[in-house]
Amino acid sequence: MYTEGRTVRDVGPQLSKESLAAVEPGKSTTEWLFAFAGEPKTRTTLTDGVELLRYDSDRRTTEGWYIFMLFASSSNTIERTCWWFETKDGVIMRCWGEHCEPVTASPLNPYATEPEPRATAAAAAASAPPATAQAD
Repeated sequence: MYTEGRTVRDVGPQLSKESLAAVEPGKSTTEWLFAFAGEPKTRTTLTDGVELLRYDSDRRTTEGWYIFMLFASSSNTIERTCWWFETKDGVIMRCWGEHCEPVTASPLNPYATEPEPRATAAAAAASAPPATAQAD
C-alpha cells in the first residue's frame, strides 16, 4: 500500500501587509499591537529609547509518503516572514516585513535550522524602509 500526504499549518501571528494597514505610524501604540498580535518573538532596545519588536509569521508544510512496512520519506518546509515594529515611548514609529529564505528539513538535510532574517535588529532599524507596512 502506497500513501502520500501534505499538511500546511500557520504558526505565530499571521500578520500581512493587509492586516497591518490599521497601523498608523506615530499614532498606533504598542499596547494596541500587543492586543492585536500578542507578545513579540524578540524585543531589542536600541539607543534613545527606541525599541525594535519582531514577530514571525510561519507557514509550515509537511509532505511525505510511505510504502506500508517498507519505506517512508518526509520533508518539513518553513516559510517565514519577519515583521519588524520600531517603537518609541510606546508608539509605533514604523513597521515593515522581511521574507526569509525557506528552510527544508528532510532525510537528505536533517540538520536544517529555522529561517532567520537577513538583518540583525540593529541593522534592521538602520536600514528600515519608510513607515509603511510592506514586505520585500
